[in-house]
Amino acid sequence: MLTEATLGFLSTLTYRADAKRRVCYLPLSGIYWEDEMPDILFRYGIPQNELDDVLRLFAIRVRLWKGQVLSDREQQLWDETYSQVPQWAFFQRNHISAEDEHAQDDAQLVGTEMHEALLAYADEVTITENDGVQYVSATWQIPPPKKQSWWQRVFQRRPGQEK
Repeated sequence: MLTEATLGFLSTLTYRADAKRRVCYLPLSGIYWEDEMPDILFRYGIPQNELDDVLRLFAIRVRLWKGQVLSDREQQLWDETYSQVPQWAFFQRNHISAEDEHAQDDAQLVGTEMHEALLAYADEVTITENDGVQYVSATWQIPPPKKQSWWQRVFQRRPGQEK
């Protein structure tokens, strides 16, 4: 599933008890800790399908926190990744406090609201799904500034010119 390069990078993200909890509204709509999330530049260094799998793992963990049963595909991704990078800080937080659970629920709600607000005024929205990952594309028509014709620009009155 994940390449050696991606697994190698994830293995450098080791657990720190003092790591701060963070919130990511898009694309995660959830909480994470600063020692478990790859640097933003990581997103540009791996193939899209691997980034999808890393993000999918965060969604799977939320399902586990809520006591939900995983699909066979989700369980396989979880088990394979864990067997290859058990030291990744991400795998050290399989249970969360009531405070963390509340923060997760809030983040999920705000993330959904943000998503809906961003798309509410879009002229065109396309949502596709591939193996449980949604891809959203939106287009907004922003009118270009009205240009003056060349003759209006050339013969335009300048400040101080007489009428």
